[in-house]
Amino acid sequence: MMMHVRKLDHNGNVKATYDGEVLTRDEHGVILRAVWTRPAAQLGFVTFEQGDVLREFFYADRWYNVFEISSAQGELKGWYADVTRPARITADQLDWEDLLLDIWMSPQGEMLILDEEEFAQAAHELSALEVAVARQTLGVLHDDVLQRWRAWMNDQIAAQLIARGWTLATAESCTGGLISDELTNRAGSSQYFMGGIVSYDNRIKRDVLGVREETLVNHGAVSEQCALEMARGARCALCVDVGVSATGIAGPDGGSADKPVGLVYIGVSTPLGDMAQRHVWTHDRIGNKRATADAALKMLLAHLSSSPHEQPSA
Repeated sequence: MMMHVRKLDHNGNVKATYDGEVLTRDEHGVILRAVWTRPAAQLGFVTFEQGDVLREFFYADRWYNVFEISSAQGELKGWYADVTRPARITADQLDWEDLLLDIWMSPQGEMLILDEEEFAQAAHELSALEVAVARQTLGVLHDDVLQRWRAWMNDQIAAQLIARGWTLATAESCTGGLISDELTNRAGSSQYFMGGIVSYDNRIKRDVLGVREETLVNHGAVSEQCALEMARGARCALCVDVGVSATGIAGPDGGSADKPVGLVYIGVSTPLGDMAQRHVWTHDRIGNKRATADAALKMLLAHLSSSPHEQPSA
């Protein structure tokens, strides 16, 4: 079944029309599949090209929509999301009114908040209630798009591990198990995820993961050396092929001039080799933990994707 879509501006003027194939629909909204047939559109952060496929999520009870954009060959380009008035959906037509605020999310996890100046300039044309709802919705949309990205990342990590026949475990300090939680949000993760160790205390790092006392004394628990030894220790302690670790200072206290609040190190150890990354976040405690878990997923996928599928050596 096809549905005619009309995009309107915040004043109700029609800006674009096209047809989309209905994939699913219920009382809350509809998911459409549409193909980009217009000339290429370069937005700076992404280029819409003829043949691109858009999976479009419209809602009758939410103040936003989300477009998942893939190339004609099926490669994900990212998510483009708009703050809108709730969609008006009839049997064969859908109208949505753009309220100017947009979000772009790339497969690499890079998020952009778009058109904030344009929204500020047009705010006087909206009711005070709509301005407040639009600004509040931006935060809701931010979380929605992040969840879509995390789910996609999880699927990609799973595909890489399953293709190689590899298993995975985590060793977490500052994230307190959040990386494991995210990995196990995916149904079927028991096929490759074996478990995790929350090594919050240095004694657990040393006695369970095998982090050397010399490392803890000379470099500290929050260091690249410790992160790498934690990742290797997870592989050894849980007899898996891949170890992922995180150690850092989530805050709000515990920082110093050399090691500020928000400093984290993430480690990955696999048969392909070991690597570590340093980050300094500026969020609150929960935000720093969340950012670290997201960065760990991103780093793990990049590492697994960097080499052709190989079986671990004996």
